[in-house]
Amino acid sequence: MSQIVLNWFQRLSPEDPRRIQKFGAKLAGLRWDQPNALNSLSTLFAAVDELAEAEVLYYYRRRGTRALISSLTRLGAWALGTAGLLLPLLAGTSAPWGQYGYALLAAAASCLAANSLFGGTEGHVRFVSTQLEIERLITASRVEWCQYLAAPHDTDDRWAEGFDIILGYANALHTATLAEVGRWGETLLTELAKFQKSIDLKDKIPGHGK
Repeated sequence: MSQIVLNWFQRLSPEDPRRIQKFGAKLAGLRWDQPNALNSLSTLFAAVDELAEAEVLYYYRRRGTRALISSLTRLGAWALGTAGLLLPLLAGTSAPWGQYGYALLAAAASCLAANSLFGGTEGHVRFVSTQLEIERLITASRVEWCQYLAAPHDTDDRWAEGFDIILGYANALHTATLAEVGRWGETLLTELAKFQKSIDLKDKIPGHGK
């Protein structure tokens, strides 16, 4: 049971540095003499490719979490907002709950704020986009690598071309992930600023704050 719990927490962790250690271990025994150079290049490409696949799995898991947050908060906003609009219609009747309409509308607005603050809908879109971008990169890189393997390797320039393909793959992978981190940071800071501004405005309304 403890191992299952440990695996669950590891699955939820954003990035595991041991993946880079594993990547380095795969390169330790590579040989670059003429008979082994092509196999070593293929091993190097496969190691970078494994890092890319790990990123795809990461964003696939994260998009599911964000989709759940988005669905729950939007459903809550719809249900509470609908109830908040309907309850005032009962205010003139003997029903005791007609006075709670405004409170339910405020709760609906809070659900929408939570969706934005915790990156529900926006985060889901970002993670899906990043996953698809990395999948496109993986597909294009694998096709390019197959094209490289199919050609003769009888000159030093051909070996250098193999390294260029792998290096370009690695750089494009990290560019895609760093761009997503940048978008996440900008979105988080923007939503925090909006939330703080809404709190400040409420403090200025008579009857709120000091």
